[in-house]
Amino acid sequence: MRFRFEGFDFELPAFTLLSGPMAAAKPLFAQKFIVEFLRENPDYKVLYFATSSPVCGILRNLRVFGMRDDVAKGITFLDYQPSCEGLKRVDANYYIGNFSDSKQLEKALGVADERTIVVVPSFTLLLIGSEAKDELTDVLIKGVRKANPIAFVAVNSAMFREQNEKLAESADNIIEFTKRGEKVYVRALKFRGRAPDGEVKFEFPREMFEGTKKEVAERTARIIREKKVEK
Repeated sequence: MRFRFEGFDFELPAFTLLSGPMAAAKPLFAQKFIVEFLRENPDYKVLYFATSSPVCGILRNLRVFGMRDDVAKGITFLDYQPSCEGLKRVDANYYIGNFSDSKQLEKALGVADERTIVVVPSFTLLLIGSEAKDELTDVLIKGVRKANPIAFVAVNSAMFREQNEKLAESADNIIEFTKRGEKVYVRALKFRGRAPDGEVKFEFPREMFEGTKKEVAERTARIIREKKVEK
């Protein structure tokens, strides 16, 4: 299956690693992909790990990108709550769990299949909260490979070098994000389909970026504080 998005001709399903610094709009790339892909393929489901951004912020962005409310209701959110001792179902499409725990992450990924879009918008944050980083990375890779979904995993390429290298080796695609001023550019470091030569500008509403950046900073700080308290 092929799908063209932002100049990239994706061969799907595929595991795509979104690599780059913090505040470089990596989750927005995955969110925009979801909206445009589901418009043409409405029978796919979405498994979205709410790690660095709250669910309300993710839904707001999806609607700005053009997602209808009836489609948004079908997304399953897995809300990252470090204090959870086990994966808990709160509502039909809403779970909470500590996905820095390899067993809970494995159980959550078990919901996916080849007709699922899986988004982990900040695996870096999960690694920060993990005492067994290599094990957590292996669980993510194994889960994605076993289910064979369309997967987007975002990481901060400057952190956790060993784990990032392992993810990069396993990924079908690696798209690098660069922020210069108020503009974001992307380029393929590794790509199974067809990718543009060199870097291209990633277009999205500027106000969306500012709101998301603030939410990410606040939520990340809170989660890190919670992890310190636990210790």
